[in-house]
Amino acid sequence: MEAEGIAPSAISAFESTFNSLVSGNTGMIPESTISPAPDLVNAETFSGDPDTSLLASTVVLKLNGGLGTGMGLDKAKSLLKVKGDDTFLDLTAKQIVAMREEFKSNVKFMLMNSFSTSADTLEFLQKKYPDLASEEGLEMMQNKVPKIDATTLE
Repeated sequence: MEAEGIAPSAISAFESTFNSLVSGNTGMIPESTISPAPDLVNAETFSGDPDTSLLASTVVLKLNGGLGTGMGLDKAKSLLKVKGDDTFLDLTAKQIVAMREEFKSNVKFMLMNSFSTSADTLEFLQKKYPDLASEEGLEMMQNKVPKIDATTLE
């Protein structure tokens, strides 16, 4: 991980998680320890107008990397066509643009990319949605960690 330039804090987090795994900790939370949230408000009882000024301090964060390469894809899953010529990323970008227009607010948009999805995603956005692609802080990179065999833990 050091050779890949991964931050020491990310290496430490991986080591801690790996040590937990090899010690037998499954990370599972027993259902018996989970209880429903008390006193949830029913959305149908909301009253008043929504406060759209809150959108100025809102971030839409989309997870955009993680399983595609493990599934054998050579690009981000968000670049698969899902409706006509539109990809998942087209639909997301169009939602952001429409939200900004409808509410007259520059809602912040971020993608949580992996090392495998970053380049093709940013290239796609630059070609089709250059205004979104040029925004500062568009991308947050996931850390790169070694793949561990579930059977051997190697």
